[in-house]
Amino acid sequence: MNEIAKAAHAPQLAMRIDSRLIKALPTGALGMAMQLPAAKNVRRALLADFGIPDDIIEYVGLTAEFDTRDTERALEGSGIAVPSLEGYAAKLWDYWERNLDPDLFKDRSFEGAVNGKTVVITGASSGIGKAAAQKIAAAGGIPLLVARSLDKLEETKKEIEDEGGTAYVYSADLSDMDSIERVVGEILNEHAVVDMLVNNAGRSIRRGIALSLDRFHDFERTMQLNFFGSIKMTMSLLPHMRERRSGHVVNISSIGAQTNPPRFSAYVASKAALDAWTRVVGSELIGDGVTFTTIHMPLVKTPMIEPTKIYDAFPTITPDEAADLICEAIRSKPKTINTRLGTFGEVAYALAPKAVDQILHMAYRVFPESAASKGKKDPSEKASTEQVALAHLMRGVHW
Repeated sequence: MNEIAKAAHAPQLAMRIDSRLIKALPTGALGMAMQLPAAKNVRRALLADFGIPDDIIEYVGLTAEFDTRDTERALEGSGIAVPSLEGYAAKLWDYWERNLDPDLFKDRSFEGAVNGKTVVITGASSGIGKAAAQKIAAAGGIPLLVARSLDKLEETKKEIEDEGGTAYVYSADLSDMDSIERVVGEILNEHAVVDMLVNNAGRSIRRGIALSLDRFHDFERTMQLNFFGSIKMTMSLLPHMRERRSGHVVNISSIGAQTNPPRFSAYVASKAALDAWTRVVGSELIGDGVTFTTIHMPLVKTPMIEPTKIYDAFPTITPDEAADLICEAIRSKPKTINTRLGTFGEVAYALAPKAVDQILHMAYRVFPESAASKGKKDPSEKASTEQVALAHLMRGVHW
């Protein structure tokens, strides 16, 4: 049997269920349980992850027997014989894949996901937000640009319009809850529909706890923008999305929330809070058609990291590459988008937290406080060979 035929049989083998397990249940219990709306939704979501139609459940317990004796007797002496399954199964499977598979007719492109859709993007005046807005507009979407700097927003809008796109600008201080309420009111008054929200605006503080003991305001202002600002923006748009039973929210988190790098207690805590809030609220709103994607973004070359001069020598991704992750979040709507190193960091900490603490403490010693964290400027501040080596070994992590 060739490889295509083997592949055709693999899903059937993987999904085989021992009927004795079902028979052990009280009569009708399984059927009654699976008719509950919540159980149907769980079942549908699990099957969708594997690309399996929900209708297949009705046939899980189906048994069939094939008797070819009558056919063989009728064909006896004619020279005609039934071919072996191995001889034709691959051809049938290939024909189905090329012509009958319903997935062939689904538009999975980014353009298909965003064309004609209205997308609110915070922190859209520069960096990741600006790059994402340009990509969304180029694909036919309508970005609503939100940030404090109206002049920079207008520049971004002009660049988008010069390329044939459409964009709107809204100035707001996203650390001010009243300002957020005002701007959301303006947006909903001027646009009949808001399809998506990208919570991109944020601030980062790199300062060890020893230098932060008299700077509690660092934690307050970081939490105010990264956490409270993001959830206030989301909550202000939720009534509109729930009423329409449609909406998608993309939250820009950080690889730091997975790897817990030293000197980022304020920043990582704010992103971890947003992650946890999203997981809880996401489970509540999935029935309303509102979904969430969390992107654990690696280190990006943006104005936000410029004060830390050692980052000049670190491996980073560009705002354009970061924007591609946002576009993928809009296109496929996964629960999370992670890097392999970020996922490894989460797993390692779960399995061996003490060992990970020792590794992070080593990094804490290798990467000293920056001049900026001490309220100073040092143009000569550069990364050492050891720092660059460790940064490349753990590419994308904030140190």
